[in-house]
Amino acid sequence: MKKKDLLDKWLNDELTPEEFEVFRTLPEFSSYQKIDSFVKSIDLPRPDREITLKELKLKLKDANRARKPKVRSLPFIYKVAAILVLAIASYFFISNLEVSHRTDIAVRLQFELPDRSQVQLNNDSRISYKKFKWNSNRSLALEGEAFFEVEEGETFSVVTDAGIVTVLGTKFNVYSRGDSMSVSCFEGLVRLTKGEVSIELTEGRTAGITNGELELGQTYVSRPGWLYNESAFEDIALRYVIEELEKQYDISIITENIDVNLRFSGSFPNDDLEAALQAVTLPFNLNYRIDNKNVVTISGAYGSE
Repeated sequence: MKKKDLLDKWLNDELTPEEFEVFRTLPEFSSYQKIDSFVKSIDLPRPDREITLKELKLKLKDANRARKPKVRSLPFIYKVAAILVLAIASYFFISNLEVSHRTDIAVRLQFELPDRSQVQLNNDSRISYKKFKWNSNRSLALEGEAFFEVEEGETFSVVTDAGIVTVLGTKFNVYSRGDSMSVSCFEGLVRLTKGEVSIELTEGRTAGITNGELELGQTYVSRPGWLYNESAFEDIALRYVIEELEKQYDISIITENIDVNLRFSGSFPNDDLEAALQAVTLPFNLNYRIDNKNVVTISGAYGSE
C-alpha cells in the first residue's frame, strides 16, 4: 500500500492492525504522531447554533447594504442647472425640426404658412421650412414649382438649387427643376439672385435661368396657367416642356431624332393628353404616337415609325 493511502486511513482511523504495523515503520511516523497530539490538545469552543445563525444573518445584511449604491440628493442649484440644460436642448431640437409638404405626379396641394402666406404646390414638388423659426426667418426650400401669395413682413425667401428669390410681400411663381429656373412676378417686387448676379422683377416681368444663362421676359396674366389646369412656358428648352408633360399626365415620353434644346414658348392643357401633345409638337413640326396608356413617342419629321 502506498504511503499516501496509509496516511489517509490513519487520519480517518481506518487502519487495520497489520496496516498500522506497516505505517509505524515509516520514517515520518514520529512527526505524524506529534502533529496529531498537538491538534487534539487544542480546546476549540463549541459554537452556539442560534448565536452563530444570528451573527451570520447580520453579516449578510451588512454585506447587502454595502453593495447597494448610495443615492445622494443633488444640491438645489444642480437640479435647476440640469432642468435648464434639458429645456435648452429640447428648444434647439424642436426649433430645428422641418415641416415638409410634397406632391406626387399629377397631384397638387394648397396650404398656409405660419404667417398666413398662401402656397399652391404644383405636382411632383416639395417645400420644406422650419416652422418654429418662421417668425424670425421666413425662408423655405423649394424643389419643383409653386405659386406664393406672401403676407407683408420680414424678407421672404425661396431657396432653390438654381437660385434664390426674395420678397417682402407679393404674388409670384417659382419653377425650379435641375439647372433650370423661372420666376414670374404677378404683384409687388421680386428679387432673383444667382451667385453674384441679382435682378429685381416688377409686376408682369419674368426671368429664367437655363444652363447658367439669365433671360428676361414678360407675362400678361395675373396668375400662372397651371392654377387653371394649364402649363405655360416662356422661351424654355423643349426637354423641360417634355418633362412637365410626363409629370402632368404620369406618362413616359421617348424622343427620337429631335433637338430637345429647342426653345418653346406656349402652353398645353393638363386635362387632355391629345391636345397637349399637339400644342407641343405642332410648332416644331414633330410627330407623336401614343404607344399605350403610359408611353408616348415624339419624333422628328424624319423619325422612324
